Amino acid sequence: MKRIATINAESLTDYHRAFLLVSRIATVFACLVCLILLVRFAVRVVDPSVTPRLVELKQSLRAANDDEATRETIREEIRTLDMQSRVAYFDRREFARVGAWLLLGAVCVAVSTARTASTIQRRAPAIPSATAPVNDPSTMESLQSITAVIGFAVGVFLFSSWLIFSDHSVLPRDAMELAALFPDDNPGPTVVVATSVEQVVEPVTDSTIDSEVLPKVEEHRQQWTRFRGNSGDGIATESFVPPAFDVASGEGIRWKMELELPGNNSPIVCGDHVLLSGATEDRRCVYCYAASNGELRWQTEIPITAPEQASDEHEAAELTVNEETGYAAPTMATDGVRVFVMFAHGDVTALDFKGKILWTRSFSTPHNHYGHAASLVVDETQLIVQLDHGSSDEPLSKLMALNCRTGKTLWSTPREVPASWSTPLVIEYDNETQIITCANPWVIAYRASDGEELWRCDALYQDVGPSPIARDGVLYVANENPGGTAIRLGGSGDVTETHVVWMIDYGIPDTTSPLLVGDMILMLPSFGTLTSYDIATGGDPLWEVDFDDSFRSSPTFIGEHVLLIGVSGKVWLITVTREGCETVMQSDLGENCLASPAVHGGRIFIRGQKHLFCVGES
Repeated sequence: MKRIATINAESLTDYHRAFLLVSRIATVFACLVCLILLVRFAVRVVDPSVTPRLVELKQSLRAANDDEATRETIREEIRTLDMQSRVAYFDRREFARVGAWLLLGAVCVAVSTARTASTIQRRAPAIPSATAPVNDPSTMESLQSITAVIGFAVGVFLFSSWLIFSDHSVLPRDAMELAALFPDDNPGPTVVVATSVEQVVEPVTDSTIDSEVLPKVEEHRQQWTRFRGNSGDGIATESFVPPAFDVASGEGIRWKMELELPGNNSPIVCGDHVLLSGATEDRRCVYCYAASNGELRWQTEIPITAPEQASDEHEAAELTVNEETGYAAPTMATDGVRVFVMFAHGDVTALDFKGKILWTRSFSTPHNHYGHAASLVVDETQLIVQLDHGSSDEPLSKLMALNCRTGKTLWSTPREVPASWSTPLVIEYDNETQIITCANPWVIAYRASDGEELWRCDALYQDVGPSPIARDGVLYVANENPGGTAIRLGGSGDVTETHVVWMIDYGIPDTTSPLLVGDMILMLPSFGTLTSYDIATGGDPLWEVDFDDSFRSSPTFIGEHVLLIGVSGKVWLITVTREGCETVMQSDLGENCLASPAVHGGRIFIRGQKHLFCVGES
């Protein structure tokens, strides 16, 4: 029996040594992996947006305005450089992830084998009845080894966990993020996949692109991307003769879809997507229809932000709207990758073209006695929000630019004006992008890049609803009081005494926006008298014609015709000359209409009180 006990003790001692050796090897391996990771981590990857070569390419791209071949060559080099940088960087990140898991594995092996060796050591005395003294060297060595391994394991575990969970890239993760660095570039298609609040963008190849891929930049410029079209002037970029239509018989109606929620915003169109929003006091929704056949592609419920969650500084007001404004008055906007919507509650939300919410910003309920109605506008990579509210005594208004991709505020400029309902206009003038806003009493121009005020003109009084338009260096604004004004662009400070070209005071709209047709400007007040003025001189009206309806929908120019839609749903298609106007077609939607139409692809999209109509040949 004694011999057997001796043999068993010797076997256990051999196992102890083997497990202790494995533990030490695993510890050494973990140390080597940790050292390599530290060295690799110390070599930082530079953000490609600030590398000299990429900055040089950016400048070259902007300089080659008229040479499309050169621009395409530069774009290709940018894409190649971006791909090489991302491949190298993601390889490095993958190495860090693999190394971190190797560290964890080595630590687990080291700890488990050391623990096993310690257990065997306690079970392997030479004589079973003998008791090892407390200060036995073998016991002390075992305890010190186990303590060191466990301490090292905890440190490595924390370090590797930090490597795994601190996986943040400094590079553009896709072509869309690269496009944000180079606004003029067209980096190619991407597919957007999003959760409820966070956006994840994955680059795709041509073989993975589905029917939801969005138009390219040059195609996007031909869409109806905002209130009154891509340029905000109510002029369609395509020329066609709208067909005669009759809602009752279906003649000339390509499709007609019933709307679930009310809303006075106008539809926008991007590719085969027609988008609009609807809302009540306790519900908000965005709808996307197929432009080709009216099929409902998707609808997304937009949660209402609680007042205590709002990000704005002012105290939330009690929400007040009237019937002609409603809870969904602002027209949506799109940059071709995302769609943006705003409601009377003061919330701005971005969605992708599959209806997924990407981000939401809340600016608290506006202090607006009619309800917020100014529509959203996109300027390249930033979303422009004109949030005019409050009173003249205590103005709370501001003009903001939000990052289209993230929703973060790029700049915010306070405005010393009360509540207004006019939509801002984005124009190019004097080699820079400017944003024109209208409110009582100021027409103000801001630099789009930083929100700095450029000039202002005292030209508007009382409640301001009509939106501005511009052509050939002249801005045209209108409001029932004091009237219409033509303002020469440029200057600085208060240009009221130096840049006003002319003023008119008859037949001026209080809600609809003016329309430029040839050398005339058309004004359509709510009471329905269409009035024409000479664009160069203003002066007395060239002519005025009464239409048997009241109007909230702004006139729209299509080819050689002007489309008018009355509140009761009556529709007129007219031609205008300096001598007068002639009705070409008259119809009736059969329901009220307060929204302005959208025009795209040889079709007209009209939002009525209960239905969305598509007018066009089948």
